[in-house]
Amino acid sequence: MTSADRFDVVIAGGGLSGLTLAIQLRQDQPERSVLVIERQSWPVPEAAHKVGESSVEIASHYFENVLGLRGLLDAELRKFGLRFFMSEGENRNIESRIECGPSHFLYVPSYQIDRGQFENSLAAHASELGVVMAPLTRVTEVGIDSGEEDHRLTLRGPDGEIDIAARWMIDASGRAGLLRKKWGTARKSRHRANAAWFRIDTELDLNALGSDPSWLARTKEPRWLSTNHLMGPGYWVWLIPLANGRTSVGIVGDANLHPFANLSTFDAARQWLVQHEPQVSELVEANLDRKLDFRAMKQYAHGIDQVYSADRWAIIGDAGIFNDPLYSPGSDFIAMGNTLITDMISRDHAGEPLDAIAPAYDQLYRSLNRTFLVTYHRNYPVMGHPRIMVIKFLWDFVMYWGGPALIFCRDQLTNADFMTQAESSLQRFAALNVRMQAFFREWSEVAEDAREAPAGVHVDYAEIECLARLNKALLERMEAAGTLVELAANVELAGEVQNEICATITQEYPKLAPLRGTSEPTTDHFGAVLRALYPGAAG
Repeated sequence: MTSADRFDVVIAGGGLSGLTLAIQLRQDQPERSVLVIERQSWPVPEAAHKVGESSVEIASHYFENVLGLRGLLDAELRKFGLRFFMSEGENRNIESRIECGPSHFLYVPSYQIDRGQFENSLAAHASELGVVMAPLTRVTEVGIDSGEEDHRLTLRGPDGEIDIAARWMIDASGRAGLLRKKWGTARKSRHRANAAWFRIDTELDLNALGSDPSWLARTKEPRWLSTNHLMGPGYWVWLIPLANGRTSVGIVGDANLHPFANLSTFDAARQWLVQHEPQVSELVEANLDRKLDFRAMKQYAHGIDQVYSADRWAIIGDAGIFNDPLYSPGSDFIAMGNTLITDMISRDHAGEPLDAIAPAYDQLYRSLNRTFLVTYHRNYPVMGHPRIMVIKFLWDFVMYWGGPALIFCRDQLTNADFMTQAESSLQRFAALNVRMQAFFREWSEVAEDAREAPAGVHVDYAEIECLARLNKALLERMEAAGTLVELAANVELAGEVQNEICATITQEYPKLAPLRGTSEPTTDHFGAVLRALYPGAAG
């Protein structure tokens, strides 16, 4: 590479977001020249800071069907769904904690991804596709042209400093935030939470914490293969299995309830586990000699003013917006963001002006992030209420599978006509979700007994008919017209579920004001769960 080099697309950052975008661009537009700049050399060392081991349905569809990476995914672990254990007493008996998780694999495959292993494979694949790789190199200057001239970048690498030209500049630099720091466009998030995580070089199997044969027989696959979440007041702990027998352990806590000082070092995190999750602590302490690494992050959520521009630049992944790791949405937003960027670059190559589509995509991407943020913001204190959290998890599945996952898996995200016609359904989804998340908070404030629940209840959401149907629908291929009909039907389903939940719970807690429009339920989607949590409940 020399100072005379010119590329159609330059991507600053060779992590998950940058490498997958490079692959998508070369597959979609093989005539495009793509350069990936990375500070490290390949193969990169595996590191605990590579958060995002757990993928869910949008990301899995992207990796498997959009990028065609099934061969790489075969080297990872197929995930046994998201699994949640609610808090119970001092959390010393996992069998007595309410468990919300599938008894068998869901219809749509998802994966536990060892990020170091996966990204090294992505780099090799990108190189095979003709992506130019620039390791041990960083961007020192960026000159963005607001007209039709190329952008100018200065790079510093093993051979010194060079200047290059680029039609498109993509910032995939992660938390380094190349462009947002240069332009001062970073914005603090109103969501305040801290995290710490580390890896243990062995399996940490939750099944080892139980002995009751009926509890062990609940699932057809090992619980170890799930993304396991252990919930408590203002926090959750993850246990994620990785290829080669490793386990990722993470602690995520509301900043007001779990100060960063309590998580900032490995010893502090160990003491935190002793206090809040003693059974997980026992697993970790028994394997201290196999600890691989540790990372802590204070108030990890952040935002940005703009992610896409008609001036032919874009920001993707953690370089732009990050809300929360619960439900593993990071790779989902990489998938959606990269797909929008690829479409903009394709339109630009075809000579189509970007003055309308770039602001529309920028608004869409940031709107999706705001919608997801509603799920987390101010809701961490609710995590200490087992019965509420079970219902919240099920509701959040309806929101995810019924809306954004359906649109992405049906390949409609960049179909402008579809998205215009879907706007009313998406607005209704968003309104229902805002009301329901507020209802969960209000419920937690008036219902102290919601901290208690029948011991040992198992909520097998793989066997809840409406949820199984929503998940299975993600595999079905359907044109835009049929997907619009299905999206509208999913909004109606969400309304029915909201009505069931609110009608039942306001009967249990007369002090809880019913949501406007709540009426006597005529459906029974979640009735069995509500009756299990509240024996004798109507419905």
